[in-house]
Amino acid sequence: MGSQAPVGGVVWHGADMNDDSSRIAWGMIAHPGDVLARDVCELFGPAEALARVLAPRSHAATLSLVRGEVTGGDRKHLGTLQERYDADGVSASLLQQVRAGIGVLHPSHPAWPARLADLGDAAPLALWFRGNPEAATTLPVLAVVGSRRPSGAGLGNATSIVAGTWSEGVAILSGGAAGIDTVAHQASLIHQRVPLCVLAGGLESVYPSENTALMSQIEERGAIFSEAPCGMRIRPERFLARNRLIAALSDGVVVVEAAYRSGAINTAHHAAGLGRQIGVVPGRWGDPAARGCFRIARDVGAMVLTEAADVGFLLPGMPGVHA
Repeated sequence: MGSQAPVGGVVWHGADMNDDSSRIAWGMIAHPGDVLARDVCELFGPAEALARVLAPRSHAATLSLVRGEVTGGDRKHLGTLQERYDADGVSASLLQQVRAGIGVLHPSHPAWPARLADLGDAAPLALWFRGNPEAATTLPVLAVVGSRRPSGAGLGNATSIVAGTWSEGVAILSGGAAGIDTVAHQASLIHQRVPLCVLAGGLESVYPSENTALMSQIEERGAIFSEAPCGMRIRPERFLARNRLIAALSDGVVVVEAAYRSGAINTAHHAAGLGRQIGVVPGRWGDPAARGCFRIARDVGAMVLTEAADVGFLLPGMPGVHA
């Protein structure tokens, strides 16, 4: 991506390949929410921070400046980050990024979503995107998540939530998975909502692959984000880390059917910790796909939605619409 390359209709001035390379490196060597990695990058900037990590003799001095003291655990941590570095992998990732027209945001960029600051030390170091990243900053955002194997009623409820007048002027966010996520994305496109998605892996490919065309449509009308640079292998923990981003980017979260332990419930717990409004569409008592929704209604006070219009109660300044 050159210094004047338009991405998603936005021209990025002063973009630097070296900065992109260092951010890719950090995306590969630091796990999501790595506090020490974040502190080092904030103090030195990603390029100098990476240079310090790759020079073991500087670790003690780096830790003294970042922490004020040097501990064995922090020394080991920097050593682990150094060992994970793969120069060829970074170069390959950057090439994929440029070829696919994928952009990258950092916390000081004007298009960086301000809501992510609520994550504190767990905020991402960078976000890769396709489409227009400002789509996530200009409208109220409703996240709609849920079961990957929903009932017919659950699919219909998710569609009704997105389709109604209460969701006009609202961006619809989900995680690109099968089931409720996919239906929420499809409904956002059909009903002219701004679609947003956060994926767990690199944006040069889509998981699940059957949603590749859907992601292209979302890119044209909204934006797709990921904390993972191109070429990153998707690991299970990446899905859980992705959920905190969905929670943080939203003003409210609706869970439509979810098992007792599921990614959707994980997203809801992140949302509760961030003070977001949460609604649930549970289903029948005794249904395994409803247990998670009842759980978060009990544990964190999520609102049980009695009709799709109740979604309006979850969004700032947008009261529920009732007949």
